[in-house]
Amino acid sequence: MTIAKPHIVVVAGVIEKQGYYLIAQRFDDASQGGLWEFPGGKVELDETPIQALERELSEELSITTTTGIWLADSVFDYGDKVVELKGYLSHWRQGDIMLNSHQKIAWVSLLQLADYQFCAADYSIIAALQQYIASRDSDIS
Repeated sequence: MTIAKPHIVVVAGVIEKQGYYLIAQRFDDASQGGLWEFPGGKVELDETPIQALERELSEELSITTTTGIWLADSVFDYGDKVVELKGYLSHWRQGDIMLNSHQKIAWVSLLQLADYQFCAADYSIIAALQQYIASRDSDIS
């Protein structure tokens, strides 16, 4: 008999500021420890993904955000669980970042994202962000 793995819906915010993107490093002793991610967290039963993202960014970073466009969904089997990650552009409204759930943060350019080792599910979000920026920039020119 096969036991079904937990399926967890998680949201991630891609926060952009002057051409740089906020990434956060997970605590070394956490699941996926030491890896980088776009901050966010689990969607609770009574929440929409957007409500969850704004709540999670407030809890994790002590900032207020507004959720923008959806970038991508990514489903990844980590072995002990299946994570469905929903990535959105997020806009920082107010607050000073406090690290409540991560050991480090970094503001990095689109090209610098390749210099960091991310949680597996985040790579689809990075690809969607690259595609979105390329499309947006081609519309401008």
